[in-house]
Amino acid sequence: MSSSDRIRWAGVLLLGLLGLSCSQGGGYEPRVHRLVPGWGLTTAPVSGVIEGENFLSLPTQHLGSEEAVTLDSDFEVYLGARSLDDVSWTDTHTLRVQIPEGLAPGWYPLTVVTPLGGRVELPRAYYASEQPLASLTAQAFVERPRLWPDEQTHLVLTVHNSGSTRALGVRALLRPVEAGGVELLSALEPEPLDVEPGGDASFSWKLAARAEGTVHFALELEGREEITGQALQAAPLQQLQVDVRARPSSTLLVSSQVVNVNQPFTLTLRVTNDSDVRLSDVKPSIPSVEGVSVALPSNPVPNQVDLEPQESRDFVWSVLATTAGEGFFKVQAAGADALTGNAVPFAEVTSSPFTVLKRGVLAVRFTQLPPSVRVNEVFGVEATVENIGQSEVRGVALDGAGLAQGSQGCLVWIVSGPTPSAVDLPGGKSTVFSAYLRVSQPGSCSFRVGAQGRDATDDQPVVATPVTSSAVPVTW
Repeated sequence: MSSSDRIRWAGVLLLGLLGLSCSQGGGYEPRVHRLVPGWGLTTAPVSGVIEGENFLSLPTQHLGSEEAVTLDSDFEVYLGARSLDDVSWTDTHTLRVQIPEGLAPGWYPLTVVTPLGGRVELPRAYYASEQPLASLTAQAFVERPRLWPDEQTHLVLTVHNSGSTRALGVRALLRPVEAGGVELLSALEPEPLDVEPGGDASFSWKLAARAEGTVHFALELEGREEITGQALQAAPLQQLQVDVRARPSSTLLVSSQVVNVNQPFTLTLRVTNDSDVRLSDVKPSIPSVEGVSVALPSNPVPNQVDLEPQESRDFVWSVLATTAGEGFFKVQAAGADALTGNAVPFAEVTSSPFTVLKRGVLAVRFTQLPPSVRVNEVFGVEATVENIGQSEVRGVALDGAGLAQGSQGCLVWIVSGPTPSAVDLPGGKSTVFSAYLRVSQPGSCSFRVGAQGRDATDDQPVVATPVTSSAVPVTW
């Protein structure tokens, strides 16, 4: 490129730069947003950054020089009436300055003068202090980081202000990071507090364990300094963790769903240690029963046990129900954490319902007899057997001589029957047995009969008391 071309292009560049620099009245006025930091100690220099807009340099053309155009980025910066010597331009939004030591305590306005002659001021931009302003540090802990279900604990955050001014409106926010078995019983964000110079403040949250699991909590802290109003934050806090152990589980079983009054049966409480810690001195309460009356010992077999993690043991009572009806049991175990000695919560458990019946009882009565009979005449006799108990009696049959008993020398023969031969008889039901008889000589005859079967609930024999009929005359 010839020297004349270089001069021509340099002129074009200069005109463009001058057009930009001269347009500050058209939207390119410099602006200052803030000086960071907004305060410092008077006992040592402070490095600062001025943040703003349109920090423009001044372009200068040099004809015939190796550098055709140079940029003047010499900015003048003042704190109050004091000029800052160490000022450097970084870009159109940033100036770096060095604030000297020895400033008188108090507020200072900031003035920036650009190489293009622009001037901008920011009142109360910097505060010089003889002592450190408010500064926050924090510590947090969980009173009991491992819980059993339904237990409660507190998460506590302690804030310390190490500065010489107050920290105003200090806010603490508790934020669950991941879901777990813990319910927060307090507000996520407590009421803000002011923290005096050199003082402390505490925030507390109540937590309740609900189900097995682990939950992590993050804590955030913020406030503002009393004089400058600048935001205060503590260093990031480590996440806190709360573990909820698995509650020991229990089941309550009765050995029979249907029993008779005074029939022995067993009640069994099975306890399983689902947690990861050893449980000591595990024992159940005395079972309560609803709906019926029972007799049972106060202590089961065994009386108490120690349970290793994932181990199960049974507690057994021998029970007699003394009244009929529908019933169920309730019982609750108790034990302790073998490591800490703290009580371990066991949920109360309820058995499935069971039924207590009155034993089957058979009663016999004659319900049909002829008023008189003739010798060798075939006649019918009927006896009714009723189960006046509640439990079914199986295989009910007539007992003894089978409707045949003579008196005063009467000879009775069974022609046929009894019919039916045997039946199952539910509680409160009856059946009729019939037979045909013949008498071989005259006189007066009566008949005697009983019944027997087996109780379907306890498998014990059921025997009816035999009955004797009234006398029947027998003639030729």
